[in-house]
Amino acid sequence: MESMNLHHLGMFLDSDIVIVQDEIPALLEKNYNIDLVSDAEAISEEVSEEEHDLIYEGNFEKGILIVYEGSHLEADLREFLFKILGAVNCSLKDIALSSSESVEEVSLAKIDELNANKILIFGKLNHSLFQFKQRDYEIKNENGVEYLYSDDLRSIFSDVALKKSLWNMLQILFGIKK
Repeated sequence: MESMNLHHLGMFLDSDIVIVQDEIPALLEKNYNIDLVSDAEAISEEVSEEEHDLIYEGNFEKGILIVYEGSHLEADLREFLFKILGAVNCSLKDIALSSSESVEEVSLAKIDELNANKILIFGKLNHSLFQFKQRDYEIKNENGVEYLYSDDLRSIFSDVALKKSLWNMLQILFGIKK
Protein backbone atom coordinates (compact mmCIF):
# COMPACT_ATOMS: atom_id res chain seq x y z
CA MET A 1 0.00 0.00 0.00
CA GLU A 2 1.37 3.37 -0.94
CA SER A 3 1.82 6.20 1.55
CA MET A 4 -1.02 8.74 1.62
CA ASN A 5 -0.72 12.41 2.45
CA LEU A 6 -3.34 14.59 4.16
CA HIS A 7 -4.91 15.55 0.82
CA HIS A 8 -5.55 11.90 -0.08
CA LEU A 9 -6.89 11.07 3.39
CA GLY A 10 -9.20 14.08 3.25
CA MET A 11 -10.95 12.60 0.21
CA PHE A 12 -12.59 9.79 2.14
CA LEU A 13 -12.44 10.83 5.82
CA ASP A 14 -15.44 12.97 6.72
CA SER A 15 -14.68 13.62 10.39
CA ASP A 16 -11.74 15.02 12.32
CA ILE A 17 -9.00 12.78 13.63
CA VAL A 18 -8.09 13.40 17.25
CA ILE A 19 -4.91 12.16 18.89
CA VAL A 20 -4.67 12.21 22.67
CA GLN A 21 -1.33 13.66 23.72
CA ASP A 22 -0.66 10.88 26.24
CA GLU A 23 -1.07 8.26 23.49
CA ILE A 24 1.52 9.77 21.10
CA PRO A 25 4.56 7.87 22.48
CA ALA A 26 2.73 4.53 22.30
CA LEU A 27 1.60 5.21 18.73
CA LEU A 28 5.11 6.19 17.65
CA GLU A 29 6.66 3.14 19.29
CA LYS A 30 4.08 0.84 17.72
CA ASN A 31 4.31 2.26 14.21
CA TYR A 32 7.99 3.18 14.00
CA ASN A 33 9.59 0.86 16.59
CA ILE A 34 11.39 3.75 18.27
CA ASP A 35 11.45 4.97 21.84
CA LEU A 36 10.33 8.59 21.94
CA VAL A 37 8.93 8.64 25.47
CA SER A 38 11.57 11.05 26.71
CA ASP A 39 10.96 13.42 23.75
CA ALA A 40 7.20 13.31 24.30
CA GLU A 41 7.67 14.06 28.00
CA ALA A 42 9.85 17.06 27.15
CA ILE A 43 7.21 18.34 24.74
CA SER A 44 4.40 17.92 27.27
CA GLU A 45 6.49 19.74 29.90
CA GLU A 46 6.99 22.66 27.51
CA VAL A 47 3.25 22.82 26.84
CA SER A 48 2.39 22.69 30.56
CA GLU A 49 4.91 25.45 31.35
CA GLU A 50 3.05 27.80 29.02
CA GLU A 51 1.33 30.24 31.37
CA HIS A 52 -1.95 32.02 30.89
CA ASP A 53 -2.75 35.43 32.32
CA LEU A 54 -5.49 35.76 34.90
CA ILE A 55 -8.89 36.46 33.37
CA TYR A 56 -10.77 39.15 35.25
CA GLU A 57 -13.21 41.98 34.74
CA GLY A 58 -12.59 45.52 35.86
CA ASN A 59 -9.80 48.04 35.35
CA PHE A 60 -7.83 47.24 38.53
CA GLU A 61 -7.06 50.94 39.13
CA LYS A 62 -6.76 50.59 42.92
CA GLY A 63 -4.92 47.25 42.83
CA ILE A 64 -7.67 45.23 44.53
CA LEU A 65 -8.14 41.62 43.46
CA ILE A 66 -11.46 40.04 44.40
CA VAL A 67 -11.97 36.31 43.93
CA TYR A 68 -15.35 34.65 44.29
CA GLU A 69 -16.03 30.93 44.56
CA GLY A 70 -17.31 29.22 41.42
CA SER A 71 -17.26 29.87 37.71
CA HIS A 72 -19.71 32.77 37.53
CA LEU A 73 -21.45 35.22 39.82
CA GLU A 74 -25.23 35.03 39.96
CA ALA A 75 -27.11 38.31 39.47
CA ASP A 76 -28.25 38.68 43.09
CA LEU A 77 -24.76 37.96 44.44
CA ARG A 78 -23.20 40.31 41.90
CA GLU A 79 -25.53 43.09 43.04
CA PHE A 80 -24.70 42.29 46.67
CA LEU A 81 -20.95 42.38 45.96
CA PHE A 82 -21.20 45.74 44.22
CA LYS A 83 -23.14 47.15 47.19
CA ILE A 84 -20.27 46.02 49.41
CA LEU A 85 -17.77 47.62 47.05
CA GLY A 86 -19.78 50.84 46.98
CA ALA A 87 -19.68 50.96 50.77
CA VAL A 88 -15.86 50.95 50.65
CA ASN A 89 -15.76 53.52 47.81
CA CYS A 90 -14.84 51.04 45.07
CA SER A 91 -16.39 50.12 41.75
CA LEU A 92 -15.56 47.78 38.90
CA LYS A 93 -12.99 50.24 37.55
CA ASP A 94 -11.02 49.95 40.80
CA ILE A 95 -10.85 46.16 41.09
CA ALA A 96 -10.00 42.96 39.27
CA LEU A 97 -12.95 40.58 39.75
CA SER A 98 -12.19 36.95 39.01
CA SER A 99 -13.76 33.55 39.57
CA SER A 100 -12.02 30.88 41.59
CA GLU A 101 -11.95 28.73 38.43
CA SER A 102 -9.94 31.40 36.58
CA VAL A 103 -7.54 31.89 39.49
CA GLU A 104 -6.97 28.14 39.85
CA GLU A 105 -5.70 28.01 36.25
CA VAL A 106 -2.81 30.43 36.85
CA SER A 107 0.28 30.22 39.01
CA LEU A 108 0.99 32.30 42.07
CA ALA A 109 3.69 34.05 40.03
CA LYS A 110 1.04 35.29 37.59
CA ILE A 111 -1.03 36.59 40.50
CA ASP A 112 2.07 38.32 41.90
CA GLU A 113 2.65 39.96 38.49
CA LEU A 114 -0.63 41.83 38.94
CA ASN A 115 0.97 43.58 41.92
CA ALA A 116 -2.27 43.76 43.92
CA ASN A 117 -2.16 45.56 47.25
CA LYS A 118 -5.37 43.97 48.58
CA ILE A 119 -6.77 40.51 47.84
CA LEU A 120 -10.26 39.55 49.01
CA ILE A 121 -11.27 35.93 48.65
CA PHE A 122 -14.90 34.90 49.06
CA GLY A 123 -15.26 31.16 49.62
CA LYS A 124 -12.92 28.27 49.00
CA LEU A 125 -10.04 28.33 46.58
CA ASN A 126 -7.80 25.50 45.42
CA HIS A 127 -4.73 27.66 44.84
CA SER A 128 -1.47 28.74 46.48
CA LEU A 129 -3.20 32.00 47.47
CA PHE A 130 -5.00 29.99 50.12
CA GLN A 131 -1.70 29.30 51.92
CA PHE A 132 -1.86 32.71 53.60
CA LYS A 133 -5.24 32.02 55.19
CA GLN A 134 -5.31 31.58 58.93
CA ARG A 135 -8.94 32.34 59.76
CA ASP A 136 -11.92 33.82 57.99
CA TYR A 137 -12.54 37.52 58.64
CA GLU A 138 -8.96 38.20 59.63
CA ILE A 139 -6.62 40.50 57.69
CA LYS A 140 -3.26 38.98 56.91
CA ASN A 141 -0.38 41.11 55.59
CA GLU A 142 2.12 39.12 53.56
CA ASN A 143 4.92 40.87 51.62
CA GLY A 144 3.00 44.15 51.48
CA VAL A 145 -0.24 42.54 50.27
CA GLU A 146 -3.27 42.54 52.56
CA TYR A 147 -5.39 39.39 52.38
CA LEU A 148 -8.94 39.01 53.64
CA TYR A 149 -10.60 35.60 53.50
CA SER A 150 -14.29 35.15 54.14
CA ASP A 151 -17.16 32.79 53.53
CA ASP A 152 -18.62 32.50 50.05
CA LEU A 153 -20.89 35.33 48.94
CA ARG A 154 -24.04 33.16 49.10
CA SER A 155 -23.45 32.43 52.81
CA ILE A 156 -22.71 36.08 53.62
CA PHE A 157 -25.73 37.24 51.60
CA SER A 158 -28.07 35.11 53.72
CA ASP A 159 -26.48 35.55 57.18
CA VAL A 160 -26.58 38.86 59.08
CA ALA A 161 -23.80 37.83 61.48
CA LEU A 162 -21.45 37.09 58.56
CA LYS A 163 -22.36 40.44 56.96
CA LYS A 164 -21.38 42.19 60.19
CA SER A 165 -18.10 40.26 60.43
CA LEU A 166 -17.25 41.13 56.84
CA TRP A 167 -18.19 44.79 57.27
CA ASN A 168 -16.04 45.12 60.42
CA MET A 169 -12.99 43.78 58.58
CA LEU A 170 -13.65 45.84 55.45
CA GLN A 171 -13.74 49.01 57.57
CA ILE A 172 -10.27 48.16 58.89
CA LEU A 173 -8.94 47.05 55.50
CA PHE A 174 -10.13 50.18 53.70
CA GLY A 175 -9.61 52.63 56.59
CA ILE A 176 -13.27 53.61 56.90
CA LYS A 177 -14.22 55.57 59.98
CA LYS A 178 -17.66 54.87 61.48
